[in-house]
Amino acid sequence: MTMAKTHPLLATQVSKYPTQSQAKVYLRDFLAGTVRAFIQTARYAYYQHSPSIQVIIIHLKRHIYEVRAYPVDAFFVATLEEALKVHDFRAWLFTIDDLTKSIHYIIGSQRIGVQRYKQVKRAVKSNPTLALASRNY
Repeated sequence: MTMAKTHPLLATQVSKYPTQSQAKVYLRDFLAGTVRAFIQTARYAYYQHSPSIQVIIIHLKRHIYEVRAYPVDAFFVATLEEALKVHDFRAWLFTIDDLTKSIHYIIGSQRIGVQRYKQVKRAVKSNPTLALASRNY
């Protein structure tokens, strides 16, 4: 039985996806309404994280936001709905506290997996008290 060789370049290559703290900075930028986004509406904004990664901020429900990063060189999307169907992504859910204006992390796809992340996102969208409860702990 032969062993597969490890490739030194692949082992030392760092992920080009943003981290959770960088996702939070993108959300702060969106909430402040600065002009860093190349497309911005009241509901969403697109940012260029790196030459191959785009970040989209989506206002899901009152006080609930999703930050999603996905590669742009692998495929092209024409609409927001197409971008949301992409499985090759990292995403984070955040909630905003009205009293303190602070941003609280709810959950991320890298930590629990894409399928569980989607389940939690659906549950939070349908029951916003779940997101409110997470910021009280």
